[in-house]
Amino acid sequence: MYLPDDLKKSTIDFHKNDNIKKYCYNNNSGEKKCNTDLDKIKAGFLWLLETNCSISKKTYSDENINAIFLYIISWLSYKLNQNSEHYFTKINDFFTEYVNNNQEYDKIIQNSQGCKNLKEVINKKSDLLNIDIQDMSNFYDVFKSLCIIHGDVAKNTNSTKLSDNATIFFNKYTDLNDYYNVENTSHSKILSDLLTDYDKLKNKCASRILDPVQLPSLPTGRATKKFLRNSSIQISLIPMTFIFFALLIYLGIVYKVNNISNENIIFKMYIITTKLTFIFYYFYISVHHLTFGKSFKNSI
Repeated sequence: MYLPDDLKKSTIDFHKNDNIKKYCYNNNSGEKKCNTDLDKIKAGFLWLLETNCSISKKTYSDENINAIFLYIISWLSYKLNQNSEHYFTKINDFFTEYVNNNQEYDKIIQNSQGCKNLKEVINKKSDLLNIDIQDMSNFYDVFKSLCIIHGDVAKNTNSTKLSDNATIFFNKYTDLNDYYNVENTSHSKILSDLLTDYDKLKNKCASRILDPVQLPSLPTGRATKKFLRNSSIQISLIPMTFIFFALLIYLGIVYKVNNISNENIIFKMYIITTKLTFIFYYFYISVHHLTFGKSFKNSI
């Protein structure tokens, strides 16, 4: 694997793949070598972009180009999110420094026969490039699952395996939909594009002459867990002094109680306060560190 999508090191020397290496062009030295992981990610992004545009030449359409760009951007975000070298927060930050003025990128834009309007597509997707890298990386797993279904359909995979993979995709999509399907947001547009792509595959599977498959319909309702996603900061701001203030009030009340009762009440209040503190802390951690799915171990 030249550039695996998990955190393990590649099992093959990256620079032995001439198809990707040519995108390692350094504007300063002119040398075709990727010196850092960010250079390799940039090269992988450009290679994916040109390769998929070449493949789509026979099936050219604005819709196809849009889908290709979405898939590749999800991979790019996922890889950037794994990398600790960068200081970018938005995808556009990476584009500005590593892509926009890159010689090979300019060639792809100018000479691509399969993606004639690639520049226009990218310009129209400016909102996509302004999504937080970590947020966008959460969509990678579901895009990858949909790619697997595309492969199953192309290979005419048996109905059992196809249904199993569709169920995996359904579950991942549902999780994302519950958190990100908020009206008039970039995230909801991505979910809509995923839904459109999936429905095409769903119709193909249902119309197969041999071994037709009825895949599950995806949810279209708005996010039901928006509060949890947006309120982690608010929860963390609840002052812990409030809890201790409540404790002081109770201690004042029990001041006149006899020593035995006083000890019992103080002990009970300590337990209640400790539990309450733990509940707030656990809830904050759970929401703050929410992730979707597990990483796969395939190369690009």
